[in-house]
Amino acid sequence: MLHRDKTTAWNRSESVSTDKRTSGPNILIIDDEPDICRLLQLNLVRHGYAVRYVHALRDGLQYLQNHKPDLLFLDIHLPDGSGLEALPVIKALDPSLPIITISAYDNESEKQQALTTGASFFLAKPFNVRSVDELLNRIKS
Repeated sequence: MLHRDKTTAWNRSESVSTDKRTSGPNILIIDDEPDICRLLQLNLVRHGYAVRYVHALRDGLQYLQNHKPDLLFLDIHLPDGSGLEALPVIKALDPSLPIITISAYDNESEKQQALTTGASFFLAKPFNVRSVDELLNRIKS
């Protein structure tokens, strides 16, 4: 799961997105669903955040080795590993990093495991713009 590959997707421009129009707090999204990444990015950029996303856990972990975002959105179920298993690794890299776990599987067991392992909040998919606005209010407070 935590295998580091030197030819990572975040080094290839087609696999990483960032919006440099803002200089606000930096947010990293690790999620394999491009639509979810774009929905979050569009809404967060609109509120002044700089957003980068990757679609694989290994790429997100490698990014976190060299960068310190202000907030992380972490999908629990990724094709190359479990976000739940990666939480302790991420918290070891940056204990103060706020992490919002996201998952299409809204079950109480995973939610509790995420929250006890270091996540600040759990967001169930699918979510809409209203959910994102509610989330933005949480982020700001």
